[in-house]
Amino acid sequence: MPVIAAGAIAERRLIDRLLRARAFTPDNSVPLTDLRWLESRRLQRLLGKGVIREHAPGRYYLDGPALADRFAFLRVARIIALIVVILAAMAMVVFGGLTASRIVS
Repeated sequence: MPVIAAGAIAERRLIDRLLRARAFTPDNSVPLTDLRWLESRRLQRLLGKGVIREHAPGRYYLDGPALADRFAFLRVARIIALIVVILAAMAMVVFGGLTASRIVS
């Protein structure tokens, strides 16, 4: 779990750097230097997904529609994860209540 959180933080840092630089078009692309190991791995992942694009060697910008799709996907994934956790908790209460009532009887 900590690796996933660290990866999400690294991904967010990359996106924030490009947002602050207003790098939304090839003309506004910026270099991403001094990347940490995890940030460079996430950069490769985001390049593969098309969220970040490389205009020239070492110069990057955000693809707006792909970024919006990424955020929408993450939102849906979090909602599904929350529903699974709630259903698991409900199942534990129901089945835990059944076994406890059998023990008391």
